[in-house]
Amino acid sequence: MNMQTTATGSTSPQRPRVIAVDVESGGIERVRSILTPAGYDVLPASGTTAALEAVSRHSADLVLLDVERARTVGLAAYRRLREELSPPQFPILMLTPSADRQTRREVLEAGVDDLLTTEPLDPLELKVRVHTLLELKAHREQGGLQEVLQDPRTRWVRMERLARVGTLAADLATQMDQLGVGLQRALEHVRARAAQGLPPDSEELLKLGVAGEQMRLHGQHLLSLGPTGPKDIQRFDLREVVPEVVSRLRAAGRLGRADVRAVLPEDPIAVVFNRRQVEQVVAELVCNAVDAVEDVKDRPRVVQVGVELPDMFGEFGPQLFVKDTGIGIFEDELQAIFSPYYTTKAPEKSVGLGLTVARTLVESMGGKLTVKSRVNLGSTFTVELPEQTSSW
Repeated sequence: MNMQTTATGSTSPQRPRVIAVDVESGGIERVRSILTPAGYDVLPASGTTAALEAVSRHSADLVLLDVERARTVGLAAYRRLREELSPPQFPILMLTPSADRQTRREVLEAGVDDLLTTEPLDPLELKVRVHTLLELKAHREQGGLQEVLQDPRTRWVRMERLARVGTLAADLATQMDQLGVGLQRALEHVRARAAQGLPPDSEELLKLGVAGEQMRLHGQHLLSLGPTGPKDIQRFDLREVVPEVVSRLRAAGRLGRADVRAVLPEDPIAVVFNRRQVEQVVAELVCNAVDAVEDVKDRPRVVQVGVELPDMFGEFGPQLFVKDTGIGIFEDELQAIFSPYYTTKAPEKSVGLGLTVARTLVESMGGKLTVKSRVNLGSTFTVELPEQTSSW
Protein backbone atom coordinates (compact mmCIF):
# COMPACT_ATOMS: atom_id res chain seq x y z
CA MET A 1 0.00 0.00 0.00
CA ASN A 2 1.21 3.52 -0.76
CA MET A 3 2.39 5.53 2.24
CA GLN A 4 2.62 9.28 2.75
CA THR A 5 4.69 11.30 5.24
CA THR A 6 2.85 13.40 7.82
CA ALA A 7 3.98 16.72 9.30
CA THR A 8 5.60 14.86 12.18
CA GLY A 9 7.71 12.76 9.82
CA SER A 10 5.79 9.51 10.38
CA THR A 11 4.08 7.57 7.63
CA SER A 12 0.39 6.79 7.28
CA PRO A 13 -1.64 4.83 4.73
CA GLN A 14 -2.55 6.80 1.60
CA ARG A 15 -6.03 6.69 0.16
CA PRO A 16 -6.22 4.43 -2.89
CA ARG A 17 -5.97 6.45 -6.12
CA VAL A 18 -8.41 5.79 -8.94
CA ILE A 19 -7.58 7.23 -12.39
CA ALA A 20 -10.83 7.86 -14.30
CA VAL A 21 -10.02 7.79 -18.03
CA ASP A 22 -12.41 9.51 -20.47
CA VAL A 23 -15.23 9.73 -17.94
CA GLU A 24 -17.36 12.62 -19.26
CA SER A 25 -17.70 15.76 -17.12
CA GLY A 26 -21.01 14.95 -15.47
CA GLY A 27 -19.96 11.36 -15.03
CA ILE A 28 -16.73 12.20 -13.23
CA GLU A 29 -18.63 14.15 -10.59
CA ARG A 30 -20.99 11.19 -10.20
CA VAL A 31 -18.06 8.79 -9.80
CA ARG A 32 -16.39 11.12 -7.30
CA SER A 33 -19.59 11.47 -5.27
CA ILE A 34 -19.69 7.66 -4.98
CA LEU A 35 -16.04 6.78 -4.42
CA THR A 36 -14.66 9.76 -2.47
CA PRO A 37 -16.82 9.14 0.65
CA ALA A 38 -15.84 5.47 0.40
CA GLY A 39 -12.17 6.39 0.88
CA TYR A 40 -10.82 6.75 -2.67
CA ASP A 41 -9.16 9.68 -4.48
CA VAL A 42 -10.54 10.00 -8.02
CA LEU A 43 -8.31 11.73 -10.60
CA PRO A 44 -9.63 12.41 -14.13
CA ALA A 45 -7.64 11.84 -17.32
CA SER A 46 -8.67 12.65 -20.89
CA GLY A 47 -7.37 10.06 -23.34
CA THR A 48 -4.86 7.26 -22.94
CA THR A 49 -1.84 9.60 -23.19
CA ALA A 50 -3.10 11.66 -20.26
CA ALA A 51 -3.95 8.43 -18.47
CA LEU A 52 -0.40 7.14 -18.87
CA GLU A 53 0.98 10.42 -17.51
CA ALA A 54 -1.47 10.37 -14.58
CA VAL A 55 -0.63 6.75 -13.77
CA SER A 56 3.11 7.50 -13.81
CA ARG A 57 2.73 10.69 -11.79
CA HIS A 58 0.27 9.50 -9.17
CA SER A 59 1.04 5.77 -8.73
CA ALA A 60 -2.47 4.61 -9.55
CA ASP A 61 -4.07 1.80 -7.59
CA LEU A 62 -6.89 1.26 -10.10
CA VAL A 63 -7.98 2.61 -13.50
CA LEU A 64 -11.58 3.26 -14.55
CA LEU A 65 -11.70 3.16 -18.36
CA ASP A 66 -14.93 4.66 -19.71
CA VAL A 67 -15.75 3.60 -23.28
CA GLU A 68 -18.77 3.73 -25.56
CA ARG A 69 -17.98 0.45 -27.31
CA ALA A 70 -16.22 -2.14 -25.17
CA ARG A 71 -15.21 -4.58 -27.94
CA THR A 72 -13.53 -2.04 -30.23
CA VAL A 73 -12.56 1.32 -28.71
CA GLY A 74 -12.39 -0.12 -25.22
CA LEU A 75 -10.04 -2.97 -26.06
CA ALA A 76 -7.82 -0.68 -28.15
CA ALA A 77 -7.41 1.74 -25.22
CA TYR A 78 -6.84 -1.13 -22.80
CA ARG A 79 -4.16 -2.71 -25.00
CA ARG A 80 -2.29 0.59 -25.30
CA LEU A 81 -2.25 0.92 -21.52
CA ARG A 82 -0.88 -2.61 -21.25
CA GLU A 83 1.81 -2.01 -23.87
CA GLU A 84 3.00 1.25 -22.33
CA LEU A 85 2.95 -0.06 -18.76
CA SER A 86 3.87 -3.72 -19.10
CA PRO A 87 3.08 -5.46 -16.85
CA PRO A 88 0.42 -3.18 -15.31
CA GLN A 89 0.57 -3.18 -11.55
CA PHE A 90 -3.02 -2.05 -11.16
CA PRO A 91 -6.43 -3.50 -12.07
CA ILE A 92 -8.51 -1.97 -14.87
CA LEU A 93 -12.29 -1.66 -14.54
CA MET A 94 -13.92 -0.89 -17.87
CA LEU A 95 -17.14 1.17 -17.81
CA THR A 96 -19.53 0.93 -20.74
CA PRO A 97 -23.21 1.83 -21.31
CA SER A 98 -24.22 -1.77 -22.04
CA ALA A 99 -22.64 -5.14 -22.77
CA ASP A 100 -24.08 -8.50 -23.70
CA ARG A 101 -22.67 -11.81 -22.50
CA GLN A 102 -20.44 -12.27 -25.55
CA THR A 103 -18.95 -8.80 -25.14
CA ARG A 104 -18.21 -9.50 -21.48
CA ARG A 105 -16.52 -12.75 -22.40
CA GLU A 106 -14.32 -11.17 -25.10
CA VAL A 107 -13.34 -8.19 -22.95
CA LEU A 108 -12.48 -10.25 -19.88
CA GLU A 109 -10.64 -12.91 -21.87
CA ALA A 110 -8.55 -10.11 -23.39
CA GLY A 111 -7.29 -9.37 -19.88
CA VAL A 112 -9.51 -6.54 -18.60
CA ASP A 113 -10.05 -7.14 -14.89
CA ASP A 114 -13.77 -6.35 -14.84
CA LEU A 115 -16.56 -4.76 -16.87
CA LEU A 116 -19.41 -2.68 -15.42
CA THR A 117 -22.39 -1.30 -17.32
CA THR A 118 -23.30 2.30 -16.50
CA GLU A 119 -26.88 2.68 -17.73
CA PRO A 120 -27.77 3.06 -14.98
CA LEU A 121 -24.64 3.29 -12.84
CA ASP A 122 -25.37 1.64 -9.50
CA PRO A 123 -23.38 3.31 -6.66
CA LEU A 124 -23.17 0.24 -4.43
CA GLU A 125 -22.14 -2.03 -7.29
CA LEU A 126 -19.38 0.37 -8.33
CA LYS A 127 -18.02 0.41 -4.78
CA VAL A 128 -18.22 -3.39 -4.54
CA ARG A 129 -16.37 -3.83 -7.83
CA VAL A 130 -13.63 -1.33 -6.92
CA HIS A 131 -13.17 -2.85 -3.47
CA THR A 132 -13.00 -6.38 -4.89
CA LEU A 133 -10.47 -5.45 -7.57
CA LEU A 134 -8.22 -3.75 -5.02
CA GLU A 135 -8.33 -6.94 -2.94
CA LEU A 136 -7.25 -8.87 -6.04
CA LYS A 137 -4.45 -6.35 -6.51
CA ALA A 138 -3.29 -7.01 -2.94
CA HIS A 139 -3.31 -10.75 -3.66
CA ARG A 140 -1.23 -10.18 -6.79
CA GLU A 141 1.33 -8.13 -4.88
CA GLN A 142 1.56 -10.89 -2.27
CA GLY A 143 1.98 -13.53 -4.96
CA GLY A 144 -1.46 -15.03 -4.44
CA LEU A 145 -3.97 -16.15 -7.06
CA GLN A 146 -1.37 -15.90 -9.83
CA GLU A 147 -2.13 -19.31 -11.29
CA VAL A 148 -5.86 -18.60 -11.39
CA LEU A 149 -5.42 -15.14 -12.89
CA GLN A 150 -3.23 -16.46 -15.70
CA ASP A 151 -6.13 -18.52 -17.11
CA PRO A 152 -8.45 -16.09 -18.98
CA ARG A 153 -11.41 -18.49 -18.97
CA THR A 154 -11.11 -19.06 -15.24
CA ARG A 155 -10.77 -15.32 -14.68
CA TRP A 156 -13.90 -14.68 -16.74
CA VAL A 157 -15.91 -17.15 -14.67
CA ARG A 158 -14.61 -15.60 -11.44
CA MET A 159 -15.52 -12.09 -12.53
CA GLU A 160 -18.97 -13.22 -13.69
CA ARG A 161 -19.58 -14.55 -10.20
CA LEU A 162 -18.33 -11.35 -8.59
CA ALA A 163 -20.64 -9.37 -10.88
CA ARG A 164 -23.68 -11.37 -9.77
CA VAL A 165 -22.75 -10.89 -6.11
CA GLY A 166 -22.38 -7.13 -6.61
CA THR A 167 -25.68 -6.84 -8.46
CA LEU A 168 -27.57 -8.82 -5.84
CA ALA A 169 -26.00 -6.80 -3.00
CA ALA A 170 -27.05 -3.57 -4.72
CA ASP A 171 -30.59 -4.90 -5.14
CA LEU A 172 -30.72 -5.85 -1.47
CA ALA A 173 -29.62 -2.38 -0.43
CA THR A 174 -32.41 -0.85 -2.53
CA GLN A 175 -34.98 -3.11 -0.93
CA MET A 176 -33.72 -2.21 2.56
CA ASP A 177 -34.07 1.46 1.71
CA GLN A 178 -37.71 0.90 0.69
CA LEU A 179 -38.37 -1.08 3.87
CA GLY A 180 -36.89 1.77 5.87
CA VAL A 181 -39.42 4.18 4.34
CA GLY A 182 -42.26 1.83 5.30
CA LEU A 183 -40.93 1.46 8.81
CA GLN A 184 -40.75 5.23 9.21
CA ARG A 185 -44.37 5.66 8.11
CA ALA A 186 -45.60 2.98 10.48
CA LEU A 187 -43.60 4.53 13.32
CA GLU A 188 -45.12 7.96 12.61
CA HIS A 189 -48.58 6.39 12.87
CA VAL A 190 -47.73 4.88 16.26
CA ARG A 191 -46.42 8.22 17.51
CA ALA A 192 -49.47 10.11 16.27
CA ARG A 193 -51.83 7.66 18.00
CA ALA A 194 -49.78 7.82 21.18
CA ALA A 195 -49.98 11.64 21.16
CA GLN A 196 -53.78 11.27 21.11
CA GLY A 197 -53.69 8.78 23.95
CA LEU A 198 -54.86 6.02 21.62
CA PRO A 199 -53.37 2.56 21.01
CA PRO A 200 -51.90 1.92 17.54
CA ASP A 201 -53.90 0.00 14.97
CA SER A 202 -53.19 -3.71 15.12
CA GLU A 203 -52.57 -3.77 11.37
CA GLU A 204 -49.90 -1.08 11.68
CA LEU A 205 -48.22 -3.02 14.48
CA LEU A 206 -48.24 -6.11 12.28
CA LYS A 207 -46.61 -4.09 9.48
CA LEU A 208 -43.91 -2.97 11.90
CA GLY A 209 -43.21 -6.55 12.94
CA VAL A 210 -43.08 -7.85 9.38
CA ALA A 211 -40.89 -4.98 8.16
CA GLY A 212 -38.53 -5.46 11.10
CA GLU A 213 -38.12 -9.16 10.34
CA GLN A 214 -37.57 -8.44 6.67
CA MET A 215 -34.91 -5.86 7.54
CA ARG A 216 -33.19 -8.49 9.68
CA LEU A 217 -33.27 -11.02 6.85
CA HIS A 218 -31.98 -8.46 4.34
CA GLY A 219 -29.14 -7.51 6.69
CA GLN A 220 -28.26 -11.17 7.16
CA HIS A 221 -28.15 -11.68 3.40
CA LEU A 222 -26.01 -8.59 2.85
CA LEU A 223 -23.52 -9.77 5.46
CA SER A 224 -23.26 -13.16 3.81
CA LEU A 225 -22.62 -11.52 0.40
CA GLY A 226 -19.84 -9.33 1.74
CA PRO A 227 -16.42 -9.52 0.08
CA THR A 228 -14.18 -12.37 1.18
CA GLY A 229 -10.70 -11.48 2.35
CA PRO A 230 -7.79 -13.80 3.15
CA LYS A 231 -8.68 -13.79 6.84
CA ASP A 232 -12.16 -15.14 6.06
CA ILE A 233 -10.83 -18.29 4.40
CA GLN A 234 -10.47 -21.22 6.77
CA ARG A 235 -9.52 -24.88 6.59
CA PHE A 236 -12.17 -26.99 8.32
CA ASP A 237 -13.97 -30.31 8.34
CA LEU A 238 -17.07 -29.90 6.17
CA ARG A 239 -18.96 -32.35 8.39
CA GLU A 240 -18.82 -29.91 11.33
CA VAL A 241 -20.99 -27.35 9.55
CA VAL A 242 -24.19 -29.43 9.53
CA PRO A 243 -24.67 -30.06 13.29
CA GLU A 244 -23.58 -26.52 14.13
CA VAL A 245 -26.10 -24.91 11.77
CA VAL A 246 -28.91 -27.26 12.80
CA SER A 247 -28.22 -26.58 16.49
CA ARG A 248 -28.27 -22.83 15.90
CA LEU A 249 -31.55 -22.97 13.96
CA ARG A 250 -33.13 -25.18 16.62
CA ALA A 251 -32.12 -22.76 19.38
CA ALA A 252 -33.70 -19.93 17.38
CA GLY A 253 -36.97 -21.90 17.08
CA ARG A 254 -36.63 -22.06 13.31
CA LEU A 255 -37.07 -25.84 12.88
CA GLY A 256 -40.69 -25.96 14.03
CA ARG A 257 -42.14 -29.48 14.02
CA ALA A 258 -39.71 -30.82 11.42
CA ASP A 259 -37.61 -33.89 12.20
CA VAL A 260 -34.18 -32.67 11.06
CA ARG A 261 -31.57 -35.41 10.77
CA ALA A 262 -27.86 -35.17 10.02
CA VAL A 263 -26.35 -37.71 7.60
CA LEU A 264 -22.57 -37.60 7.86
CA PRO A 265 -19.72 -39.85 6.70
CA GLU A 266 -17.22 -41.26 9.16
CA ASP A 267 -14.18 -39.84 7.38
CA PRO A 268 -13.37 -36.12 7.69
CA ILE A 269 -13.63 -33.87 4.64
CA ALA A 270 -11.00 -31.15 4.77
CA VAL A 271 -11.96 -28.08 2.74
CA VAL A 272 -10.74 -24.49 2.39
CA PHE A 273 -13.57 -21.97 2.04
CA ASN A 274 -15.23 -19.01 3.72
CA ARG A 275 -16.85 -20.99 6.52
CA ARG A 276 -19.39 -18.29 7.32
CA GLN A 277 -20.69 -18.42 3.77
CA VAL A 278 -20.89 -22.22 3.74
CA GLU A 279 -22.90 -22.09 6.97
CA GLN A 280 -25.22 -19.49 5.43
CA VAL A 281 -25.87 -21.75 2.44
CA VAL A 282 -26.77 -24.69 4.70
CA ALA A 283 -29.00 -22.50 6.85
CA GLU A 284 -30.92 -21.15 3.84
CA LEU A 285 -31.48 -24.64 2.44
CA VAL A 286 -32.54 -26.12 5.78
CA CYS A 287 -35.00 -23.28 6.46
CA ASN A 288 -36.44 -23.72 2.99
CA ALA A 289 -36.88 -27.47 3.60
CA VAL A 290 -38.47 -26.91 7.02
CA ASP A 291 -41.03 -24.57 5.47
CA ALA A 292 -41.72 -27.17 2.75
CA VAL A 293 -42.69 -29.87 5.28
CA GLU A 294 -44.68 -27.59 7.57
CA ASP A 295 -48.10 -28.35 6.03
CA VAL A 296 -47.47 -32.07 5.40
CA LYS A 297 -50.03 -34.26 7.23
CA ASP A 298 -49.99 -37.64 5.50
CA ARG A 299 -46.33 -38.54 6.18
CA PRO A 300 -43.49 -37.70 8.57
CA ARG A 301 -42.02 -34.19 8.30
CA VAL A 302 -38.42 -35.24 7.73
CA VAL A 303 -35.49 -33.10 6.61
CA GLN A 304 -32.15 -34.82 6.01
CA VAL A 305 -29.02 -32.68 5.94
CA GLY A 306 -25.89 -34.42 4.83
CA VAL A 307 -22.40 -34.38 3.44
CA GLU A 308 -20.95 -36.72 0.84
CA LEU A 309 -17.31 -37.48 0.15
CA PRO A 310 -15.75 -36.30 -3.12
CA ASP A 311 -15.35 -38.77 -5.93
CA MET A 312 -12.11 -40.70 -5.53
CA PHE A 313 -11.36 -40.27 -9.25
CA GLY A 314 -11.83 -36.50 -9.14
CA GLU A 315 -15.09 -36.46 -11.10
CA PHE A 316 -16.72 -34.17 -8.52
CA GLY A 317 -15.86 -32.49 -5.25
CA PRO A 318 -17.47 -32.80 -1.81
CA GLN A 319 -21.24 -32.38 -1.73
CA LEU A 320 -23.81 -31.05 0.70
CA PHE A 321 -27.44 -32.05 0.36
CA VAL A 322 -30.75 -31.14 1.99
CA LYS A 323 -33.60 -33.59 1.34
CA ASP A 324 -37.17 -33.11 2.55
CA THR A 325 -40.50 -34.96 2.45
CA GLY A 326 -42.36 -31.75 1.75
CA ILE A 327 -44.87 -30.51 -0.79
CA GLY A 328 -42.42 -30.57 -3.70
CA ILE A 329 -42.01 -28.12 -6.57
CA PHE A 330 -43.81 -28.09 -9.91
CA GLU A 331 -41.50 -28.57 -12.89
CA ASP A 332 -42.21 -25.12 -14.33
CA GLU A 333 -41.16 -23.54 -11.03
CA LEU A 334 -37.82 -25.33 -10.62
CA GLN A 335 -35.81 -22.43 -12.05
CA ALA A 336 -38.10 -19.65 -10.81
CA ILE A 337 -37.40 -20.58 -7.18
CA PHE A 338 -33.87 -19.21 -7.55
CA SER A 339 -35.10 -15.84 -8.86
CA PRO A 340 -34.88 -12.86 -6.48
CA TYR A 341 -38.08 -12.22 -4.50
CA TYR A 342 -39.88 -15.32 -5.77
CA THR A 343 -41.65 -16.82 -2.78
CA THR A 344 -44.92 -18.47 -1.80
CA LYS A 345 -44.29 -17.97 1.92
CA ALA A 346 -45.72 -15.41 4.31
CA PRO A 347 -43.71 -12.14 4.39
CA GLU A 348 -42.66 -12.65 8.00
CA LYS A 349 -40.98 -15.93 7.02
CA SER A 350 -39.23 -15.01 3.81
CA VAL A 351 -38.30 -12.13 1.53
CA GLY A 352 -37.79 -14.45 -1.42
CA LEU A 353 -34.01 -14.25 -1.36
CA GLY A 354 -32.90 -17.33 0.58
CA LEU A 355 -32.38 -19.61 -2.41
CA THR A 356 -31.04 -16.73 -4.53
CA VAL A 357 -28.40 -15.94 -1.93
CA ALA A 358 -27.58 -19.63 -1.48
CA ARG A 359 -26.98 -20.13 -5.20
CA THR A 360 -24.98 -16.88 -5.48
CA LEU A 361 -22.71 -17.91 -2.60
CA VAL A 362 -22.22 -21.43 -3.95
CA GLU A 363 -21.29 -20.11 -7.39
CA SER A 364 -18.91 -17.56 -5.87
CA MET A 365 -17.07 -20.53 -4.31
CA GLY A 366 -16.82 -22.18 -7.71
CA GLY A 367 -19.58 -24.70 -6.98
CA LYS A 368 -23.04 -25.52 -8.27
CA LEU A 369 -26.48 -25.68 -6.61
CA THR A 370 -29.11 -27.95 -8.18
CA VAL A 371 -32.55 -29.22 -7.22
CA LYS A 372 -34.65 -32.30 -7.98
CA SER A 373 -38.27 -32.45 -6.87
CA ARG A 374 -41.49 -34.40 -7.17
CA VAL A 375 -44.80 -32.86 -6.22
CA ASN A 376 -46.21 -34.27 -2.94
CA LEU A 377 -43.08 -36.36 -2.41
CA GLY A 378 -40.37 -33.84 -1.62
CA SER A 379 -37.24 -32.09 -2.90
CA THR A 380 -33.49 -32.56 -2.77
CA PHE A 381 -31.10 -29.62 -3.04
CA THR A 382 -27.50 -30.54 -3.78
CA VAL A 383 -24.44 -28.31 -3.40
CA GLU A 384 -21.48 -29.58 -5.37
CA LEU A 385 -18.30 -27.86 -4.24
CA PRO A 386 -15.04 -27.77 -6.21
CA GLU A 387 -12.37 -30.32 -5.37
CA GLN A 388 -10.38 -28.85 -2.46
CA THR A 389 -9.83 -31.82 -0.22
CA SER A 390 -6.65 -32.91 1.49
CA SER A 391 -5.74 -35.32 4.22
CA TRP A 392 -5.67 -34.16 7.82
